[in-house]
Amino acid sequence: MRLYRKFLDIFKLISTVIMLVCILGIVCLMLSELIVRNTINISFRFSTELNGFLFMWMAFMGLIILVDESRMINLDMIYARVPDNIRNIFWIIIRFATIFLGIVMIISYKDMYPILATSKFSTMQKLTKAWHYLPSAIAGGYLSLSLRLKEAMKELLSILRLWPKASRVPYFLL
Repeated sequence: MRLYRKFLDIFKLISTVIMLVCILGIVCLMLSELIVRNTINISFRFSTELNGFLFMWMAFMGLIILVDESRMINLDMIYARVPDNIRNIFWIIIRFATIFLGIVMIISYKDMYPILATSKFSTMQKLTKAWHYLPSAIAGGYLSLSLRLKEAMKELLSILRLWPKASRVPYFLL
C-alpha cells in the first residue's frame, strides 16, 4: 500500500508541475500577445489555440490535485446537514460516481482517439488533437486509481450491517 501511495504522490507531483507550467505559459502568452498587439498592432495567429491547449492541460491536472486533497465541491451544503448514516451513504455514492467518471473519461478518449489522431490544429500543424484531450484520460485514470474502492466497499457493507466495522472486506467483493 505504501508503494501504491508513493506512486500516486509522484503522479500528483508531476501533474502539479505540469499545471504550474501551463499557468505560466498562459500568462506569458497572453501578456506577450497583449503587449505586441497594443504596441505594433500585430497578433499571433497561434495564441488562441495554444491558450486553449494549455488551459485544457491546466484544468485536468488541477482536477488531479483537487481529488487527491479532497477539495472538490461535492454536495457539501447538503452533506453537512444530514445525519451520519446518510452522510456515509453520500460518501459512498460520491466515491463510486467518481470512479465511474474516471472510467468514462478513459473510455471516451480511447474511443475518440482514431478521430483525434488524424485531426490537427489549424496553426499548429505538427500537433494532433489527441494531445489536446489526453489530460482528460490521464485525470480519468487518476480518478479511477486514487479513490480507495476497498474503503468504500467496507463502509457500504458496514452501513448495510453485512460486515462489522473493524473487519476487512472480503477480496471477492473488490
